[in-house]
Parts: sequence; C-alpha cells; structure tokens
Amino acid sequence: MGRSKKHKNRNPAKKPRLHTAIVGYPVPIKAFHYDREKMTIEGGIAYDDSTVKPAVLFSQTHYIGQSGKEKVLTRIHDQVIPNEADLMLYLSSFDLIIGVDTNTKEVRGDLVSASGIVQCQVRPTSDPSIYNVEFPQSGASLFRNCPQEIPPEKYGWLCIIESLNRDRRNVARTVCLVSDHDLDNHGHYNSRTLPIFRDTYLPSNCIIVYGKGDSSQDNLLNYLIRLCDKESTLRLKEISEKGYCTNGAMNIPLSRIPVPTI
Repeated sequence: MGRSKKHKNRNPAKKPRLHTAIVGYPVPIKAFHYDREKMTIEGGIAYDDSTVKPAVLFSQTHYIGQSGKEKVLTRIHDQVIPNEADLMLYLSSFDLIIGVDTNTKEVRGDLVSASGIVQCQVRPTSDPSIYNVEFPQSGASLFRNCPQEIPPEKYGWLCIIESLNRDRRNVARTVCLVSDHDLDNHGHYNSRTLPIFRDTYLPSNCIIVYGKGDSSQDNLLNYLIRLCDKESTLRLKEISEKGYCTNGAMNIPLSRIPVPTI
C-alpha cells in the first residue's frame, strides 16, 4: 500500500550535524568550477593552466561521537550537497528511490535473511522548504543460507538489480539505491570500476548512496533505511514465531524460502 508524508527541512536538535563536501585533486589547483544547478564540481585549473578532474568528491552528513570518532549518517558521491534543502532537491531529480536494508537471523537451523525494500519518490511543492514524499511500494525479499562468497546485504542489492532489469521501462528511469552497507566502495560502484559481485555492475541509470538507519531520523535517507529495517525485522519475527511467512494469501514455510544460487 502506498504511503506519503510531508517532509520539511529542519535542523536536528541533537549532536551538531555537520554537512561537508570533500574535494580532492591529484595536483594543486588554483581554481575550480562549481555548477550550482548540477550540484557538482566540473573540474579544476592546475597551476600550469591544465584542466584536472577531482580524484575524490563526495558530500556527507556526520557528527562527532562520544569517542571523538566521526559518525557518518549519509554520503553521496560526486555531488556537492551542503544542506538538507539541497539534499531534498537532489533526491527529487530521481524517478525512483529504492531503500534496502538486510537483516539475518538463525531460525530452526537455517540462516534466514530478509531484505526490507521500500520504494520512494520525492516531488517538490509550491513551498521550496517542503517536499511531498510518496512511498508507493514496500515489502521484503527473503532467502536463506546465503553463500559465504557474498554478504546477505549485497545479495539483497542483486535482487533489486535483477528486478529492475526485468522491467524494460526502468531503462529510461533514473534510480537511486540507498543502503547502509559497504560505504567505502560506493564510489567505485557508481563509477563502474568495481562490480557488485563477479560480473554484475550497478546499472548505468542507477547510483548508490549511503544512509544510516540506526540513527535518529535526521533526513529522508535515514528515515528510508529505518523503514526498510522495520520491514525486514517484521518478516524475520514472523517466520521465527510461526515457521512460515505470508505472501498475500499464501503461507510460505521455512523450507520453501529459496537458497541463493550464484
């Protein structure tokens, strides 16, 4: 069932949240061009007047924890997004946003994984500080005894990619995948220099961004992952208590939950 909510830009009243853009060049530069409309940095001018591209570019929201360590809440590669208003504007540029969060629990001798999947669409309103956020579809993908070669979280990504590829209409859609898994490699997945698994790469019309779900609901990315975690947790609780999960009018016993073949 679809859901919707009004999302208003706000400042969290907890530990100070820091919005930063990290830009790194392979050589010293004397100037760079910031494209406000695209929310990115196109390039820099080196001291020999050559044009160089950033070697590193990402924006993130974080805070400093009690231990003094940086706690990343969101990270988006190849974009300059200094605040929540720009984050919402950026997310509204996608045709579809898909959040995914996978939990795993031992149930009667099997390791059962549930990838909570929530679709989201962000649309602007007449008030530039308020966006209409729709959640047209939610659910979970269940599997058990995931092979050691691939983490269950990443297998959940593969399930989404397979689903996207099955529908040819998605070729013309821009898709944002939100996950709290494997943050350090998100930039490589987006540049297609690293496969998700074996020879499977992120589709060319899709990018992946980081949202941390076990934090306060600082922004939409965090909220979306929390929804996914809730979907996953409910499915695992159901099958742990009943020995089966429901899919519409069908009851699927534990023994019928598929085992991934890779």
